[in-house]
Amino acid sequence: MEFSRALVDVDKALELEPNHIRALVRKGNVHYMLKEYHKSTETFQKVLQLDPNNDEAKEGNQKVMAAINSTSDKPDEEGKRHAMADPEIQGILRYPTIQQVLKDLQEPPNGSQGYLRDPKIMAALSKLAAAGVIRLG
Repeated sequence: MEFSRALVDVDKALELEPNHIRALVRKGNVHYMLKEYHKSTETFQKVLQLDPNNDEAKEGNQKVMAAINSTSDKPDEEGKRHAMADPEIQGILRYPTIQQVLKDLQEPPNGSQGYLRDPKIMAALSKLAAAGVIRLG
């Protein structure tokens, strides 16, 4: 199965019905297979907002987290290159505040603790970590 084609098909279905649970779960799974973990987890979270008891979305999220954790030990250069080509990731990395936080995180002692209390900064860093661009922890 060609996953990029599957993504086009599922996006067409979601244009007709944006909150279609089955289509959203499929989209999350396609992003997972493409190693677009940040998009996969975002999609599964949307499913869980619509249907908090959806087992497929819960399992999908667990698979994504396991994949992210398994790649945190060894960098996935192909995945990182793929993520860096994503306009959303590029946009996050262009934010001056994010650039400063990333710089501060590399210098001990971490002067970035104040930034880490900001939910928007943490969401951006989590997305970068899920995409494999940075490692947290």
